Amino acid sequence: MSQPLHRRFSLTRHKRSLWALPAFGLLLIAGVWAATWLQLQATERALIDAAAHTTENLAAEFGEYTQQAIQNVDQVARLVKYEFEQHNSVDLSRLKHDGLLAEGRDLVVVSIADAEGNIISRNQPFSPFSVADREYFRLHAQVDNGLLDISKPVVGRASGVPTVLLSRRLNRNGVFAGIVLVSVRPEYFMAFYQESELGKRGSLGLYGLDGTLRARRVGANVTSVADAGEPQFVARAQQNPSGHYETQSGPDHVTQIVAYQKLANQPFIVTAAQAKDEVLDTFHQNRSNYLIVASATTVLILLFFGVVTVLAVRLQRHRGELRAQRHFLETLVDNIPSGITVRSMRSRDVGQYVLCNESNWLIFGTGPKEALGKTVRDVMAAPYAAQIMEYDRQLLASPMAQDIVQVHDLPGEEPHIYHLLRAPIFGADGRVDYIMTSATDITQERARTDELRLASKVFEITADAIVISDGDDRVVMVNAAFSKLTGYNAAEIVGQILTESPFCPTDMAEAKVRMERQQRDGFVTSEVARFRKDGTPLSLWLTASNVRNADGTMRNYVRVFTDVSLLKETQRKLEQLASFDTLTGLPNRRLLHDRLEQALLRAGRHQASMALMFIDLDGFKEVNDTLGHDVGDLLLREVAVRLATCVRASDTIGRFGGDEFVIILEGADLPADCERVGVRIVAALAIPFDLDGHHVRTAASVGIAIYPSDGTSATALLKNADSAMYKSKRMGRNRFEFFSDSDEPVASIVSNSGRNRAK
Repeated sequence: MSQPLHRRFSLTRHKRSLWALPAFGLLLIAGVWAATWLQLQATERALIDAAAHTTENLAAEFGEYTQQAIQNVDQVARLVKYEFEQHNSVDLSRLKHDGLLAEGRDLVVVSIADAEGNIISRNQPFSPFSVADREYFRLHAQVDNGLLDISKPVVGRASGVPTVLLSRRLNRNGVFAGIVLVSVRPEYFMAFYQESELGKRGSLGLYGLDGTLRARRVGANVTSVADAGEPQFVARAQQNPSGHYETQSGPDHVTQIVAYQKLANQPFIVTAAQAKDEVLDTFHQNRSNYLIVASATTVLILLFFGVVTVLAVRLQRHRGELRAQRHFLETLVDNIPSGITVRSMRSRDVGQYVLCNESNWLIFGTGPKEALGKTVRDVMAAPYAAQIMEYDRQLLASPMAQDIVQVHDLPGEEPHIYHLLRAPIFGADGRVDYIMTSATDITQERARTDELRLASKVFEITADAIVISDGDDRVVMVNAAFSKLTGYNAAEIVGQILTESPFCPTDMAEAKVRMERQQRDGFVTSEVARFRKDGTPLSLWLTASNVRNADGTMRNYVRVFTDVSLLKETQRKLEQLASFDTLTGLPNRRLLHDRLEQALLRAGRHQASMALMFIDLDGFKEVNDTLGHDVGDLLLREVAVRLATCVRASDTIGRFGGDEFVIILEGADLPADCERVGVRIVAALAIPFDLDGHHVRTAASVGIAIYPSDGTSATALLKNADSAMYKSKRMGRNRFEFFSDSDEPVASIVSNSGRNRAK
């Protein structure tokens, strides 16, 4: 640069801006502490939100566990009720001996009371007593609602321990004949605690809809003392069947994160709770590290800006400040992203470059080394040099800023588009001494503009429905496909909060969770349900994304809805047809074979045993021939129902074909469990069926094969179980037999599912 230009660019105002350095340092320190505080707040909130989500999941799992626990106990009550009403009496000892009356460590006792409330039978030794004064007895005596009654916690008159009583009414010829009682300890419902991750002060609770506590476990302590409960908590559950809240409890007023779940088919509410301080334990340990880092950063900033300020003051006192400012200007100009050039218009060096920054080399390929001291004819192609000289002539004739768009065709490349801002720099005499040019390559900006136009076109013609809302989730735009899909035109949606619009979510709780995940992750995908304007249901695949401003604030929400209604319906029908028997609803031959293969893989991986039971109905052909196939189909459905009462919920029952059924037993104590299940099946299917007024008797021949002794493949186990079934037929039917090596082999059943054996 020439000396006169430097005089014009001298920074005489530096003294007044000197104290901006420490002020900026203080602002930076404030920013560090603000960022630290915000990070701590965000981390704490994220941990609490994650703990709340985890606790809600545990409450949901505990609810499912409680439902299953009540169903297991009710299965015992139903079995006793069935035996009593079929035979006018029941031998609990025999049921226990036959393995039909399951007992666990928390199942206290099974009792039968007559119509006067006197205990007449128990599966444990007892002294006679009466339950006629009990509320549940009076309830059953007054009305036969067919439901299982579950009492509040009481102290058992015989056992002397806290129990919860589950009871069903017994009838004889349609008249009240007493009740069956199943007494369980509160620990029975709290066994799920071992599988939860609620911390040392976490808890599980079981409440009735009346707010009365049935059972609670905190650590190793289980209580069932009935108390008044929490009316607000029950009211909360009545309004929303699941959720969470924070509360203080205990003598230490510990804040807990409590999640609750109202059971769908039972008058109970389950809770799971975590101590908030346990959730934030690691956070509190790490918080000091954040504060140490922030403090160290503060010290470094203070030192840095203190030193910089002292140096600036010293530089101000010396003439060397001018050289520092000159270097600052050169650095500043070089780092400006636009190409900056200054050309002299004075007579002695007219047209020569006196300033050229590094960005100019990135844009035009001409840097300071190539340009300084030269003219445009020396550094540019002739056509573009002629254009620049014409622009110079116009600016000198009319000294004002020029705004120019120029296109350069480069060899072997796409044309580049440049935006030129040219301005005169006047000398002391008022003449133009220099022309400054700022050049920016706007090729990509123009391309982005074209892309935006294309995106706008795509937005309008895309087949998927698109909804764009602002930072408050107020709809600002919908495309034509949205109106076509939903029946709502833009005027009915635009301007409304999406959750308050006619196209609002039907699953508000899940929608809230999706929005939280979208806020956290920036996007979310999910299958959602909506309704068209005419009320027709829609199955949609939602893809939602966030658009944020440069400062991180929310600008827009973009949601794309794809109609998958037809796909979902087709998928559901195909899965049902491919995997389940249309008559009984049980897994069909294909699904059964797949589950058997999976069970064999698990057994092999864990070196465990498993069993396969092959069941064939005796006399089924006669039912079809004499009463017709409709009655035969009804018999098969009833057989499937009875088989379900003979095994665990984790076992697999399937219809293999015709009147053949297969049961897969995993995780069992073999062969003892097989014998117990075999006894149950033979006993259950020997009881006559009442089918549309027809009194039908049948029986079952059961064959059992055990892995790995009787086979290690699905084909081998099916073949050997079938052989054992034939053995039970030869031995007199209405029985079960285990496979042995002496059994005669039978034809393969893998490809002969439709055969019709003589029964």
